[in-house]
Amino acid sequence: MSSIPPPQHRRRTYAAVLLYLLGFSVLLIIVLHYYLSPAMIAARAATPEEKKVLAVHSRLLLAVVLVVLLVMLMMTFRIGRLFTARGRSQHHATQYIDAWSESGRRLRVPPQDPQ
Repeated sequence: MSSIPPPQHRRRTYAAVLLYLLGFSVLLIIVLHYYLSPAMIAARAATPEEKKVLAVHSRLLLAVVLVVLLVMLMMTFRIGRLFTARGRSQHHATQYIDAWSESGRRLRVPPQDPQ
């Protein structure tokens, strides 16, 4: 038995990787356009106190982006399934019963009429 995954599984993995990279790129472009570019422009004329505030905000934004990327990574590659133990059910032989004897056992006979 070979260890090569089936073609459908490989295609799904490639699609997941491309989707993750596309999401990462979009997130990076959004952060760059809406925060980093204006922050760099503002930092040129900022006082030392304002530069510290910009640095703190940048670190906070970096932490948020990294958490979002980690969550995207976990969702894309379903990493959580590696950490959860799956309970293996034990195989039991199927108990076959006789349908006619079971129906006879369940049959309710109405009380007899005294006549």
